[in-house]
Amino acid sequence: MTLRINVYSILYTTLFTLCSGFVLISSASGAGSHLELFSLGESLVYQWKSTVLLNEVDRASKNVGFFINGKVTVTSIWENGNKKILKIELTDPKLHVKSRKNPIPEGFVSHTSNLDSANNKPFLVLWLNGVIKEIYFDSSVPLSIRNIYKGIASLFQITSLDKDITEQGISGICNVTYTSSALNSVTKSISKCMSPDINNLKQTNNILGTTTTSEQEINYILDDSNKFPQSIKAKELHQIFLNAKEEFGGSIIAEQEFKLIENKQSSTLKANSFEGALNEFSAKQKPLNKETLVLELETASLQNQKKFSKEVDLLREQLESDYLGSSKSAKAFIQLLQIARVSGVEDISKALNSKKNSNILAQLYDTLGYAQTKNSHKAVMKKLPLDSEEHIDFIERYLWALSFSSHPNIDILEDLLNKYRKYSTIPEKIRDTLILSLASMARTVAQSGLHDYETSKVLRNVEETIINGLDYAKDEDRYVFFNALKNLQSPSTIPNILGYIQNGTLKEETLAWRAIKSFNKQYWDNKILKQAEKTLFQLDKKHDTSSRTLAVDIILGAGTNEATLEHLLNFIAGKEKNYEIKQYVFQSIKMLSDRNTKLNELVNKIIKRNKMLNNYSTLSPRGLSTALARDMFKGFSSNGSLISIQEIKSGIVKRGVVDVILEKNNIPKELFTLGIFSGGLTSFMSNGDNDNEEPDESATAGMELTVLGTQIRPFVFFDGQGELMGHVWSGTASDMTPAFQALILWQDHEDYIRLGNGFTAEVNFKGGLSFDLSGKISISLWNRNAESLIQKSVGLMSIGSIRIPSSFVRSKVEFEASVEPKLSLEIDADFSSNVKLCMRLSQPDCILKHQISKLERIPDSNHQIKITSTRMLQTPGLTYSLNRKNNEMCSAIFS
Repeated sequence: MTLRINVYSILYTTLFTLCSGFVLISSASGAGSHLELFSLGESLVYQWKSTVLLNEVDRASKNVGFFINGKVTVTSIWENGNKKILKIELTDPKLHVKSRKNPIPEGFVSHTSNLDSANNKPFLVLWLNGVIKEIYFDSSVPLSIRNIYKGIASLFQITSLDKDITEQGISGICNVTYTSSALNSVTKSISKCMSPDINNLKQTNNILGTTTTSEQEINYILDDSNKFPQSIKAKELHQIFLNAKEEFGGSIIAEQEFKLIENKQSSTLKANSFEGALNEFSAKQKPLNKETLVLELETASLQNQKKFSKEVDLLREQLESDYLGSSKSAKAFIQLLQIARVSGVEDISKALNSKKNSNILAQLYDTLGYAQTKNSHKAVMKKLPLDSEEHIDFIERYLWALSFSSHPNIDILEDLLNKYRKYSTIPEKIRDTLILSLASMARTVAQSGLHDYETSKVLRNVEETIINGLDYAKDEDRYVFFNALKNLQSPSTIPNILGYIQNGTLKEETLAWRAIKSFNKQYWDNKILKQAEKTLFQLDKKHDTSSRTLAVDIILGAGTNEATLEHLLNFIAGKEKNYEIKQYVFQSIKMLSDRNTKLNELVNKIIKRNKMLNNYSTLSPRGLSTALARDMFKGFSSNGSLISIQEIKSGIVKRGVVDVILEKNNIPKELFTLGIFSGGLTSFMSNGDNDNEEPDESATAGMELTVLGTQIRPFVFFDGQGELMGHVWSGTASDMTPAFQALILWQDHEDYIRLGNGFTAEVNFKGGLSFDLSGKISISLWNRNAESLIQKSVGLMSIGSIRIPSSFVRSKVEFEASVEPKLSLEIDADFSSNVKLCMRLSQPDCILKHQISKLERIPDSNHQIKITSTRMLQTPGLTYSLNRKNNEMCSAIFS
C-alpha cells in the first residue's frame, strides 16, 4: 500500500502541539473514563442532514442557504484494545437549495449539482477512546467532499465525562465541555476555537474592528446500553459585526442531524496490526491520504483570476480626483485593493506605466500602500525611487498609505528603514514623511503584539533612528523628530521627551508636549503631571502659551478630582494676566462638565463655596479661546462627536484643533484631527492682549492633519513676512485649493471560520474612505479684515461579506454602508478697530445608505437567488454653537 501524508495535516498538528503543549487524546485514563462505542462488526446506518444558513445579524429577515441529506453508514471494521478503525460511507447525497417557487417547507427544493457526480468513496477513521486521531481518504476524493466527510466524522469524537478539556477538532483547537445530563444523554459544548495556521487580518483598534460571537453545541442520545448513538444533533451560531455599527454584519447557522434507521452486522478486517489493517483495506484501491480532523480551508476568492491593470481600466473614472470625497471613489478603492493584494509585480507595473492612468496615479499609489505585499512594494519602488525629486507628491501618497495601514508589513518597514539610513540624497520633504511613516508603522506593529525576535529588532532600530536623529539635529531640523515620537508612542522615549520640555526651546517644548499628549493616559505618571502643573502655572520658568494649554489638556485628561478642579478654578480667579489662558482653562472645564453630570455638580459645588469664583466678574468670558464638544451622531453601538479647541492670541488663532471622535463604551478613538497654527501675526492687529512673554517670531501659518493616530508632515501656508505679503498681494490663496487628498483604509478584517459540518465561512470587512481637505483665505489690508474657509469632504464606504464556498454550492451575504459627510470651518476676522473674530463650524445634511444582499448559486447551473434590501437614514445638517462670546462677535461682524 502507498500512504500519502498531507503536508497541511503535519503543519497543523505541529502548530497545535506548540500552542497547547499537549492534546488530550482521551477524557481521562482508567476504567469507565470513556464510552465503549462501536462494537466490532457493528454497522450503523443513519439518516443524515447538514444545513448552512446565512442572514443579517438580527436574523429577522429571509435567509439564504442550503442543506444536504443522505445516508451515512458507520462500521467498526477493526480493533485492538482501545484503538478502532471506523469505516464511514456517505451514500445518495442530495443538495437542496432555496427556491421562491416552493416556499414550503422553508423554501428548499432538491437541485442537481456537482455533488451528484462527486467521488463518494468510503473513508477510514482511527478512533481512540472517543478521539479521532487520523482520517484516511482515497486520493481521488475532492476537497469539498473530504471536508464534508470531516464534518460527519467530527460528531463521533465523544467522551462521557463531565469535564472541561482542550480538544483538537474540525474547527481547530477548542475548549470543550462534556455534560452527562442523563444516563444515555451527553451534551458537548465547544468554545474559543483557535486556528494558528490561519493568517487572519484583524484591526488593532477595537472600536474600528469587528466582533465574532460563537455558540456551538452537540447533543447525543445513546442506546440504553450506551454502545452507539441513536441520534445526534449539532448546532452552531456565529455572528460577525462591526463594533462601531453592530447592525452591520451577518450570522451563520450550521447544523447537522443524525437519526439511526438500521443496525446490522458487517464483515471486518483480519489484520493483527493497524498498518496491516490499512494495507488490507486499500489493497485494491488507490493510495490513501492521511489527514487530521481539522478542516482544510476552501476559498472562493476570484481576485486571483482578475488582473490589476484590467480592473484599473474598469474603475478609472471613479478613481479620478474629481470624485475624491465621494463614496463612489471609496468603493472603487476597496474593489481595487482586493485585487492588488494578489497581483504580481509585472501586472502592477503595467498599470503604473500606462499613460491612460496618468491622472489617477496618486490614487493607485494610495491603493498599493494598503496592499502591503512584497509585490506591490517592489513595483512602487521600481517606479518611485525615494531619492528622486520628480515624483515627491506620489511618494508621499504611498508613504501616507503605509503609515495609516492597520497591518504593516514588517519586510516593507525594514526595507524603508534601510533606505532612510543609506540614502543621504532623499529630498527633505520625502525624508520627513518617511521618518513619520516609519514611526507610525512601528507603533502599529508593536501594538499588535504579534512579533518575534527579528521584528522586535526592527522596531528597536526605528526607535534608535528617531532618538539619534533628534539628538544630532539642530534648530528647526529637530521638529520632525518630535512629530515622529508622537507617531511612535514608545513608552521608553518618555524620559527623552520630558528632557526637552524642561530644557528645550519654546517651540521644542510645545512639540514635546504634543508628543506626550499622544500617549495612552496610562503612561501619564506623576512625573508628567507635576511637569504639566509647572508648565501651566509657570512655576519653573516662562512657557509658550501653546505648551500651557497642552498642559491643561493633560491635567484634565488624567483625571478630574476635586482638588485638581479647585486648583484650576482658583487659577482662573487669580492674578494671571493672560486672559486667553484663563479662558482656555475655563472653557476646557466647561466642555468636560457639560458632558458629565457628576463632574458638573462638583464644579458648581466648588464655585458656590468660593466667593472669589462665584461672581460674574471672574467667570465672564474675557478671552476668545474656546473648547467645546458637540455630538455629531448618537447610535446604538457608538457615538460620534466633534471637539473644537481654539487657542487665541491677540485675536488670531494661534493653535486650533478640530477632532472627529468615535466613542464606544466611553472609550474614544480620534479618527481625524485638523490642526491650524500661526505665529508672528500680531502686527496685523490694531490692538489686543499681548503678554510679551514670547520673543518676536517670523510670520508663519499652516495646517496639520492627524489621520487614525498618525501625524503627517505639516502643510505650511507661508513662512516669513515676504511669503505672507506675496500671498496677500497676489491672492494666490483666495481660491479653493486641495491641501490633503487621499484614499484611506480605515477597516481591514479578513477571517475564516471552520464550521462543524465541514464548510468554511470566509469573512471579509473593508472600510474605505475618500478624503478631500481644501481651503482658501483672503486678506484685505485696505479693509483690515480676513476671511478663511476650510472644508473637509469625506466619502465613506464599508463593504462586508460572509461567504460559503464549495465546488457544488455557493452562498453569500453582502453588506454595504455609505455616507458622505462634510464639515466646514469658516473664520472671519475684522481688525479695523477692536478685534472681532467669528468662527462658524457647520455640517450639511447627509444620508446613510445601508444595503444588504443575499446570494446563492450553484456552479455550472442556472440556479441563482438574490435578495436585496436597502435602508436610508438622514442626518440633518447643523451649525455648531461655540460660545456666547463668539455669537456676539459674529453678530457684530455681520450686522
